[in-house]
Amino acid sequence: MKKLLVILGVLLGIVLLAGIAIVLLVNVNAYKPRIETAVSDALGMEFRIRGNASLRLLPSPAIALADVRLTNRGTDLADAGTLRIGIRLLPLLHRRIEITEFTLDKPVLRIEKGADGKFNFETPPRPAKSPAGEEGPSPAAPLVVADSSLENGRILYVDRKSGKETLLDGVNLSVRNLSVPTGSKAEPSRGISFTGKLMIGEVKTKGFTVSDVRASVTAGNGVYEIRPFTMRLFGGKGEGEIRADLSKRAPTVSVKYKLADFRAEDAVAAFTRKKTLSGPMTLSPDLSFRGKEAGEMTRTLDGGLSLRGEGLTLYGMDIDEVLSKMKEARSMNLADVGAFLLTGPLGPAAIQGYRFGGVYESAVGGGETRITRLVSDWTVKNGIAEAKDVAFATRKNRIALKGKLDLVDERFVDVTVAALDEKGCAKVRQRISGPFRDPRFDKVSTLQSVAGSILSLFEKAKKFMGRPECEPFYTGSVPAPG
Repeated sequence: MKKLLVILGVLLGIVLLAGIAIVLLVNVNAYKPRIETAVSDALGMEFRIRGNASLRLLPSPAIALADVRLTNRGTDLADAGTLRIGIRLLPLLHRRIEITEFTLDKPVLRIEKGADGKFNFETPPRPAKSPAGEEGPSPAAPLVVADSSLENGRILYVDRKSGKETLLDGVNLSVRNLSVPTGSKAEPSRGISFTGKLMIGEVKTKGFTVSDVRASVTAGNGVYEIRPFTMRLFGGKGEGEIRADLSKRAPTVSVKYKLADFRAEDAVAAFTRKKTLSGPMTLSPDLSFRGKEAGEMTRTLDGGLSLRGEGLTLYGMDIDEVLSKMKEARSMNLADVGAFLLTGPLGPAAIQGYRFGGVYESAVGGGETRITRLVSDWTVKNGIAEAKDVAFATRKNRIALKGKLDLVDERFVDVTVAALDEKGCAKVRQRISGPFRDPRFDKVSTLQSVAGSILSLFEKAKKFMGRPECEPFYTGSVPAPG
């Protein structure tokens, strides 16, 4: 036994010495041109190693490449401070590649969508090569990576047509058991499988910043699940889940989320520089859609959205003061104010190209309104959003909205905004119609007039005869002011 142990020790020493000799004597940099050519041919892009290459044998064989760059179609696509790849040696004897490690340190990825709609990472399709008389190449084994990671990365997305830019900074991604299909007939979106964790420090785009993004991601059989998914936006904390099924002809996506206690003033500032609303709010979308293009996604949009808020302040007018004076109430653009506040989670879609909440400022004399409670609940079916429970209350009044928003054709459908009495009947109402970008407002109609005393007699007669005084315009969850 002692002799056996001595022999094993000697053999282990020889292996270690051989490994050290390989590391010290083999000039890995001499193989950089071969590595560059092999990677460039495999990706159909230009791959360059501008730094040194080094070899590591322990704890597992790996090669590290410093300062690498990937270019395509004449533009820089990606670069990294270090690319490290580890490979198992024994499977190579059976012509199998098993990667134990794939690490990118401080990578920078630049994704551009040109004015022609093409992305800078797209490459021309390459025909499959097969010998004459054969049906084609046999299915290749998938590429398997035990552990892969991306550390301290940055991703920049640029749309050249719209001029929009989005920057993801502080990107850290760790992935286990990554399996990628290979071969000419492989479908990566359906064949990829892995489990991983994602962290992003900041996502910056024009108007607002998302921070502290964290997510757990799984993929398999074309289904990608991001759950849980958390982030901070507009001063609020959000949590939810996203599921994308890419196994079907038309990909299907479902989103369930809750952004709690975000600041209304920060959200409004993303669309307009003027301060019009402030206070804490909570947004809860539960939506699904399918398709590959924005139009198809909008046409198949289903689910619900909810926006809630309490203790809000509306700047620019005192609604209670205006409604207390009939002359000013008639000049007030009620639908304008209601649409600005009550479209809620659909506001960005409904106010594009038109500054809602601004028409009334020329008709009334400024001030501010304390909104005690706001509820904006909508149901969505085939891209049509219908008001389910949409109203807000001030210290003295309630204003509610009914109708639909056609998100496909971008139009208001039978939308009416009304100021209510204590029973939910409409005291003042106004209708809004037409396209989002150029809406039409009907004249304000009221249940009161100079002949108010005569109408009052009719109302008393209805009571005496036992008939209902009115048909309630609103019966939702926002109570009348006490």
